Amino acid sequence: MCRSRFATALAAAVLLAAARLPAAAQPPAPPGPLDLPAAVRYAVDHDPTVLNDRATVAQAEATFVQDHAAEFPTVAGQLENQVEKTNGYAGGALLQYGIQPETVFSLNTAQITSTWGFYNGAAQLVAQQAKRSVESARDALAHAQQQLAQDVSTAWYTAVERREAVQLAAGDVAYQQALLAVAQAQEKVGRVAGVDVLRARANELHSDANLVSAQADEANAREALAQRIGAPPETTFALPTTLSEPPLPATPLATMIAIAEAGRPDIAAAAAQVAVARLADAQVDSDLRPQFALTAAFGNQTSPTEFGYAARSAAQSALIDQELGLPVPPTTIVRGVPGFWTIQAQETFTLPLIDYGTRHAKHRAARAQIDAALAQLAATQGAVDASVRQAQRGAQTAHANLAYSKEADRLGAESARIAKLQYENGLISLTDVLSAQQTALTGANDLIAARVAYLEALIALRAAIGVDDPVTIVGVGA
Repeated sequence: MCRSRFATALAAAVLLAAARLPAAAQPPAPPGPLDLPAAVRYAVDHDPTVLNDRATVAQAEATFVQDHAAEFPTVAGQLENQVEKTNGYAGGALLQYGIQPETVFSLNTAQITSTWGFYNGAAQLVAQQAKRSVESARDALAHAQQQLAQDVSTAWYTAVERREAVQLAAGDVAYQQALLAVAQAQEKVGRVAGVDVLRARANELHSDANLVSAQADEANAREALAQRIGAPPETTFALPTTLSEPPLPATPLATMIAIAEAGRPDIAAAAAQVAVARLADAQVDSDLRPQFALTAAFGNQTSPTEFGYAARSAAQSALIDQELGLPVPPTTIVRGVPGFWTIQAQETFTLPLIDYGTRHAKHRAARAQIDAALAQLAATQGAVDASVRQAQRGAQTAHANLAYSKEADRLGAESARIAKLQYENGLISLTDVLSAQQTALTGANDLIAARVAYLEALIALRAAIGVDDPVTIVGVGA
């Protein structure tokens, strides 16, 4: 009764909490069972860290395009209408020339303008800094994808280990059931005491419990893998039935280190920071360089006021000619200027005579940043070299441990098989059989762990060398 009330209350609490939570977008279920490369591809498209780094790259690229565009001529179309009305205005400065402005004036302009500051010092440096920022953002994205590939592979092989543990636990249950049957048969013929049956039964129940725990661990590992790649918990995975054992890479260590120094994103990011620091130092003197600019335009202008004035003047001239009896010539009035163009070149060179130590202080600060960036680059290169050496050493160690584990597993399994036969024939005790089986089970678990450790060591070696494609990084164990 109490349990029923507790379950009802718990269900009500869950429903109430779910109703209060905001609706969240569920990730789309991936099609079909996923193998390791497919799981990595799915994770790359759904991992928040990678997506944020992609957004950072897109923003840096947009900034670079904007800054780089400032180095090129601007081209713009312009439509302008100017209207002016006056009343009682004497003409101002135009009055001395005997010019009386029209009370109504209008001017229409249609033109294409272009301005090119083809060198102004600062724009070029800003564009280069933006380009380095893009490179740094791309390197950060590559590093995040590499780390994600390693994390997914770790979760993947954990699920594989748990699946293998279930199979081993099931095999142990079958072995203990066979021992129980042997103990019961031996008791019937009086070869062993009844305590052997009890012990065999207890060990069989212990193996059943281990199997249930192993099955739960496998389910948890699969859900953890689905969560790591951003997929729904019910996502299915095509876990391999047999783990591959690829050979050790034959590439010399010096070649690996050279490849890593040329392709690792963290080294490229550190080098980009050095370039940015040097550009910042150069930008201090950008005001000392000459600045050149070109401005040009072409288009058409027309003034309805001038057109009306010309028409009125032509009509008045024709009327006077008629009164004087003179022939009236035909009049042609052009609406505005058929076309115009302008071009202007400007060069400016400014030399500050006194800056009160400002430039020197800026150079000192910029060069301190360069020294710090160079030190970081050297430290990063040293860390990369060490990581490649350790990764190669780890792969070699895992390969050697795998060979030892395979032999230990073979000997343990053979020992358990012989011990079972000896117990059936009354040559050894149940304790000896259980000890042999435990040794065999430990050896089998160690072999699975050694295979997984070897594959993970190869993945770590590829990441240390600087393989940037996350799917290629995990391809060794696919």
